[in-house]
Amino acid sequence: MDPSNGSSASVKKQEDDELDAKGAGKNEPKAPVRTLNRVPRACNACRKQKMRCEGADNPPCRRCRHAGLECLFEKPTREASLTGEAGLERIRSLESHVADIRQTQSAIQSTLLEIAAHLRGNSQFTARSPSAYPPQFAQQSPSVHSLGSPGMSTPSGAPHPPQLLVDTSHPGHPQTPTTGSAAPSHQAVRYHPAASGSKRAAPSSNVTSADSTDVEEDDGELPASGLVAPWEVLRGLADVAIERAAQENGLESEPHSRARTSSPDPRHSRPAKRRKVQTKQPRFNTFPDVVTKNIIPEAEARELFRIFYHGCSTFLPIFDANIDTFDALHERSPFAVDCICMVAAQVRDGGGNPSDTFLKCQEEVQAISCATLFSPVTRQEAVQAMVLVSGWSDNGWLSGGHAVRMAMEIGMHNAWPDLLKRMKVNKSATNLRERQLVISARTWFCLYLFEHQMSYGTGRPAILKDDESIWQCRLLLQHPLAIEDDMRLVSTVELMAIRERVTNNLAPTFDHPVDEHTFNVLREADMEFRNWYNTWDQAFSQKYEDAAFYRQSLQIQHLHAELYHNAGALRGIDGPEDVQKMPQVQRDLAIRSIQIGRQILDITVNSPAYREGMKYAVHYTHATATFSASFLLRLSRLFPDQCDIHDIRILVERLATLLAEVPGKRYALTLQLMLKRFKKRKAGSVSRSPKVTREQPHRTGYPVDAQAGAQHPHQAHQPLSPTYETPYPPHAAEGIPVPQQMLPGASHQQFPQYQPNVDNIWRGFEQTSNEQLPVWLSDQTLGGTSFSQNGIDAFLLPTDYLPPATQIW
Repeated sequence: MDPSNGSSASVKKQEDDELDAKGAGKNEPKAPVRTLNRVPRACNACRKQKMRCEGADNPPCRRCRHAGLECLFEKPTREASLTGEAGLERIRSLESHVADIRQTQSAIQSTLLEIAAHLRGNSQFTARSPSAYPPQFAQQSPSVHSLGSPGMSTPSGAPHPPQLLVDTSHPGHPQTPTTGSAAPSHQAVRYHPAASGSKRAAPSSNVTSADSTDVEEDDGELPASGLVAPWEVLRGLADVAIERAAQENGLESEPHSRARTSSPDPRHSRPAKRRKVQTKQPRFNTFPDVVTKNIIPEAEARELFRIFYHGCSTFLPIFDANIDTFDALHERSPFAVDCICMVAAQVRDGGGNPSDTFLKCQEEVQAISCATLFSPVTRQEAVQAMVLVSGWSDNGWLSGGHAVRMAMEIGMHNAWPDLLKRMKVNKSATNLRERQLVISARTWFCLYLFEHQMSYGTGRPAILKDDESIWQCRLLLQHPLAIEDDMRLVSTVELMAIRERVTNNLAPTFDHPVDEHTFNVLREADMEFRNWYNTWDQAFSQKYEDAAFYRQSLQIQHLHAELYHNAGALRGIDGPEDVQKMPQVQRDLAIRSIQIGRQILDITVNSPAYREGMKYAVHYTHATATFSASFLLRLSRLFPDQCDIHDIRILVERLATLLAEVPGKRYALTLQLMLKRFKKRKAGSVSRSPKVTREQPHRTGYPVDAQAGAQHPHQAHQPLSPTYETPYPPHAAEGIPVPQQMLPGASHQQFPQYQPNVDNIWRGFEQTSNEQLPVWLSDQTLGGTSFSQNGIDAFLLPTDYLPPATQIW
């Protein structure tokens, strides 16, 4: 080819694109590089130098060839066409991937069904495996079984979930069409969803969901919603297991507008579509409450409600006694009814063995609590009930955290800011919307309070922080829907906010020796605690006398907050030799802590109102009292010249007696072992180590002083409260261990763990040296690093030493 011809062709191409493309094909023996319009016609090197690119049709161009450069052109890469073999291969790969997902989904479903069948081993019916159902049902995606789980339905305009045929027939029984009378099992944790003619409100979460259809058109294919909402797939699978459990226990139910029909032949195909009926039906529950299931009579449930509102609700006031009555909650929330009955039954049992009523209520609460793990919650009562589960559980950390997540899912953390805005513009009202905001705000305050109580009890960091969700919380008292216990709740929330700031200021010093910065933080904290107490005591004094529970509790909260943070500054004291080397400011802090601990115990055991309130208290209150007594015993050992050791021992014994009369076995055992340790050091003293005699099994194995000894721990339930008297002699005989009503020989069977447990635990440490004793049993160390890592639990008997007990979580 003549170079001049190539150059002229290049010039013509720049003037006329089509002519250039044709000319290049005719003049060049080699196939030219195909270029696209609006693409650079010069190589990179020529473009940088803003020079004409000669020979661009047959690279390298003239300039790059002479300079020895790589001649590069910027050209867009064309995507591979999906119509060829590559496209078909890609489609096959996607189909294979979808098939794998379906197989995995079926395996998960089968596993859940097997687990549910195993858990229902005591049921009179046998769980059916997936193979017992027709092939079209065994292969269906969970969207068919979930009956309307938010993320499991196909995108369609129909609001109703698809129907599902389930063969619930059993040998020896005729198979008849079933017109269910209760709701699908997944509704048990949604607590009365909307009527069948309307869509259920979607939960406040970031899970993709879609409306359900009347019938799944794919007949076994994986729905698109299962791909975009995998968490909803798991929720749907859990719903299937719960539903099957309810069906086999005779609890399956459906709204009348969606009657279910048993198939006489499992191999029959699915029936034709059923037309939707837009009729409003009454609400039903797959998990009925304990009264509906005839576990306890209604009269006893009402008595348990009265016990709960008499004292328990003071500590976690999430329910309003005037609004949330038995009749109201019986209609709205079986979960709340079961939880209130469980808590009240536990309080009524006191220090005795758990009654049959408590155990049955606990079993019902456990079933519903576990169901809330995989189902969205849309009602406030579910969160409120979970708060009760946490507050009166030995281990409330996990259930409390779950309650926080449930509350966030329905937006409770935004309730107080919204309510505060309405109050500031004088929009306070008593309508339904306003009441819902007040309930959500109150519940969120309880969650913040309980979250920080658990943090101090376990040494773990709190999740909820001092933010706009609780700021200016005292303004709640000005709302027309405020209740009496809101004043104690709001005051305690403000105290926890102060303690949170103190903890954050002290946190950097936990890994270093105590220094002047620590004492400065404690001085500022002491001033804040005093200001808080003076402010709220003045407010409470306008309604209550000095001896009332609210004011006694306010004083103990102030003293315990100060003692807890002082203990952090005394953590380096591990023996008498450390006392000799401690600086004067730290010594003064220790002496001040002795006075605080002595005052806490004096109020706890000598104040009639507070002593009565201890019987209704959450476990955290019992733990703080035990911590104060244990810490005081240690300080009295290290500073014997600064206190009356005998007087302190008497106070601790009386507290151990009190804790033995309430649901606080772990805390009473902790102090009992501490007192045994105290007796070993005081071998020459006339004081006796507390012990149990077989002639007095009802004494629960703890020392009783003259005042407490006059009170029988169980007779007529007098130590608990006169309100505990119940008109149910059979219940008293089976649940409340009254000696007159117990069978011969039952005393040894019902109380085998008290004295043998204490003696066995102590026998294992009797010959152990002081240096090798664990922190919870030693009477000279003040916690050390164990306190900063484990909080109050560092001073409590580990649960490994306790008899196994049923735990909800």
